[in-house]
Amino acid sequence: MIDAVFRSLTRDWVSPRRAILSRGLAFVMVYVAAVVALSLGVGVSERDLSDADVFTRAYYSLGLFVLGGLDLGVPTGGGAVARSVLWVTYFAAPIITASALLETAMRLLVPLARRVRPPTEHIVLGGAGRLSLMYLQELRRRGSNRFVILVEQDRNHRAFGDLRGEERVQLLRGDITSDAVLEGLNLSEAHRVLLLTGDDFANLDAAARTLRLAPGLAGRIVAHVSELGFMRQTAGSSVARECEVFNGHEFAAKRLVREHLAQRFIRTPYRDLVVLAGFGRFGQTVLHELQENAPGMFGPVVILDERASRNARAFEEEPGFSDDYERAVVDGDILDPDVWRDIDETVSMESRPPVVIVGSGDDRTNLQAAVAVSTSHPGALVIVRSFRNSPFMEEVVSEAGAYRFNLGELIIDGMPDEWF
Repeated sequence: MIDAVFRSLTRDWVSPRRAILSRGLAFVMVYVAAVVALSLGVGVSERDLSDADVFTRAYYSLGLFVLGGLDLGVPTGGGAVARSVLWVTYFAAPIITASALLETAMRLLVPLARRVRPPTEHIVLGGAGRLSLMYLQELRRRGSNRFVILVEQDRNHRAFGDLRGEERVQLLRGDITSDAVLEGLNLSEAHRVLLLTGDDFANLDAAARTLRLAPGLAGRIVAHVSELGFMRQTAGSSVARECEVFNGHEFAAKRLVREHLAQRFIRTPYRDLVVLAGFGRFGQTVLHELQENAPGMFGPVVILDERASRNARAFEEEPGFSDDYERAVVDGDILDPDVWRDIDETVSMESRPPVVIVGSGDDRTNLQAAVAVSTSHPGALVIVRSFRNSPFMEEVVSEAGAYRFNLGELIIDGMPDEWF
């Protein structure tokens, strides 16, 4: 009972703009009604307003919102309807004032109450990176009013400034892998825990600690692992069995292959040459999805990255290269013209426009590389990765004849509804 009352009191109030408009409208209506009633001949027992001008009546009408007519006395004389209207304003004016004061007090006290009383049915977010902020934005877009505790270790993270005004978000500085921090999150009463830091080990370690502190959360803990190899190596752990471990790049790569690359391969009568400009976590995930969901549909693959050989060796160990296509590994900067001249020789030998996927971890670098490739290979299908929505990047990429996909949106779209 007490818990239900507390939740009802600490629930978000009407949005500030709507509250101001509704209360302002009520104020104007009551104020005008009081002025009109006094102008129609209704008097008051403690003041002689019969000869008062309009400004005097307006002044005393305004006082109703502060003193409720205690300084004027009770309405007397005038018509019955006008007198009744003035009586209504005697009660309505102080109620409007009191409601405004009450709401202000609640807005001040509710955050304090949350700190005193542990939250319930809340969401715990580990990490304040781009993925966490996009999840929080999507949560609100879906209309969820659920309270969120966001834990971030970096004291200087910009999220502490960006989210300071959010009423249903509590920012907590601390290490999500610390038992002391986790014990203060009231995990046993949490709705869901999402561990979205940029550290794969920290996410899985925090998941294991959360399971130990709150076994009832099994099945409601989500941990992000960005390296496919590491995710497969830990697939037999209790965390993998009792938590939902996901790879955001895998979400995005599946849609990219299914909705764009596979369709391209079906349309072309030949096996396309594929250039992976950037072979980090995302590039490796795309190649893995191509091998899994489009086997035999593409031709040679050129892997370009500053650490292409090293990353290719890691990929060969887990998950491994398929044998149904040739590959070339090129170590170099994806913005280096000399590197692309070497790749152009391979493209010329194929004598067909290639499929180029520009997917480094830097949006600016991706944009520059995509424009350069689109210019040098007009018939190529150039796909460029960006993490966030950028109208500028969308415009430039579109003018260059390339295709841009938003990695963050694809990851969020791939999340199951129950995570929200």
